[in-house]
Amino acid sequence: MADPVPFVSLPAAVPLLDAVLWVVAFAFYGLGDYATTVAATTRPGARERNPVLRRLFDGLPLPPAVTFAAAKLLAFAFFVVGYRSVDPSPLRPLIPGVVAAIGVLVTVQNLRVLGRDRSSRQRLH
Repeated sequence: MADPVPFVSLPAAVPLLDAVLWVVAFAFYGLGDYATTVAATTRPGARERNPVLRRLFDGLPLPPAVTFAAAKLLAFAFFVVGYRSVDPSPLRPLIPGVVAAIGVLVTVQNLRVLGRDRSSRQRLH
């Protein structure tokens, strides 16, 4: 009798969920927050509200966009190392999930600030 076809299991939903959450985290925490922060802080008289970033921006002889890009890369490296050091479990997606949630929140907040600045300038003209 021939051997039965080996059982091929579909990948568990957690790795797919993790991948989706990492994409959302990169899109919002990485790109969205970066773009909106740079757009807001390059305006005359604007300052970063986050005290840690403000210190980095003010203390390093680099443009804030470069400093912020380096900070974002370092943060993502930290998140990925943390993620990889946690054993796979149903709670593991919390790492990219929290990063994604923070990214959505700060991007939306930055967009609100940018929109408010834009509408106040339109009223002045």
